[in-house]
Amino acid sequence: MNPKVREKTMEAFASVLPITIIVLVLSIVLVPVELGTFVMFLAGAVMLIVGMGFFQLGAEMAMTPLGEGIGVMISKSSKTVIALVTSFVMGTIITLAEPDLQVLANQVPSIPNRVLIWAVAVGMGGLFSVAVVRIGKRIKLSNLLLILYAIVIVLSFFVPSEFLAVSFDAGGVTTGP
Repeated sequence: MNPKVREKTMEAFASVLPITIIVLVLSIVLVPVELGTFVMFLAGAVMLIVGMGFFQLGAEMAMTPLGEGIGVMISKSSKTVIALVTSFVMGTIITLAEPDLQVLANQVPSIPNRVLIWAVAVGMGGLFSVAVVRIGKRIKLSNLLLILYAIVIVLSFFVPSEFLAVSFDAGGVTTGP
């Protein structure tokens, strides 16, 4: 097997294995399932691992060089505004394309799909820009996280309870497994 394919498949295995084990234990101990369902779940887990491995390999081969090239060009520019706008636009577009966000939006009937998707996408675009500023100004990640989490916790007191859970889940949905 190609070493890169093996590496990416092992990474996918490491990310899928914990949840697979949890579901298997629950399906044996708490909610027994039929043998056919059990086998289909295991087959699905294997296909997920293989598929994620190939996806990650393809992304690394095709997208990483492109991203590195864009990053080098932007970092050579002395205009911070170009870096901020580019990171905002890229973060927003990447988030809009995330299929898991579409699934989340369909599961939250109290918020119109487009509103939820665009709110998360613009928020992620903004955070991409904050990341660029953090790198450029050499701000410690721990300090930035403390400030941002403090803001999120304060804002959570002013949000209707039916939106609170989805607001915390929405950002995590965009980052994948």
